[in-house]
Amino acid sequence: MRSLTRNETIGLMALLTLITLIVGGMAAKTALSAASPGITLRETSPQAPAAPPPARPPVHALNAAPVSEPDTMAQVVVHVAGAVKKPGVYRLPPGARGEDALKAAGGPTADANTDAINLAARVEDGSQLYFPTRKEQPEGGAPLDTASSTASTGTSAPGGTRPVSKAAHKGGKPGKLTDPSQGRINLNTATAEELQRLPGVGPAMAERLLEFRKENGGFQSVEDLLQVSGIGDKKFARMRPFVMVGSGAKGRHK
Repeated sequence: MRSLTRNETIGLMALLTLITLIVGGMAAKTALSAASPGITLRETSPQAPAAPPPARPPVHALNAAPVSEPDTMAQVVVHVAGAVKKPGVYRLPPGARGEDALKAAGGPTADANTDAINLAARVEDGSQLYFPTRKEQPEGGAPLDTASSTASTGTSAPGGTRPVSKAAHKGGKPGKLTDPSQGRINLNTATAEELQRLPGVGPAMAERLLEFRKENGGFQSVEDLLQVSGIGDKKFARMRPFVMVGSGAKGRHK
């Protein structure tokens, strides 16, 4: 067996030293892992960039209130006419009453008969409140029949004919009708008291009208009034704007 040369000996020693270092390092790592079992050595991976926070809306957008169109349907449109300072069409808040309509029209004139209108009743959209003067209606108040607000407030619906309800009166006398806007008397359904609201009709004439209605099965037309004793052309002309005929409350005007 030949002996190693000097260079070979140095190389062998270097190799042995390297092997010893490797084995020693592995032994040290094993000992460290055994002494600290809860510690795990991991390789760290590069983290993904964090997502940017959501953009906040501008301050003016947070404080802005939603824009809405004005609610015109909630308004009550009423025509105030007659003895008021500023007649015309007025828009009132929902639930408005006759008194509110009168104030909107500037209040009554000096000769207005405000008792002819029920100022406490609610007004209806599209209705009319007519305030007569004391000359037009010296006595009497608003109709007692409150079945509908148009009757209780003395209003008339556009395009329609409003029958006259029983009126409040003083001393047993019903208030006379002086303007067609106050309504019309239905000759086939009116009582004696209601008939006396017609111009030129008193208790005796009212009884004649009721008797004629009973004997003839009702009035067929307004002109039938001329067949009643005591009614001539002049009185008929005064009565005609305030009467109508029909079997129901609406009737018809001929």
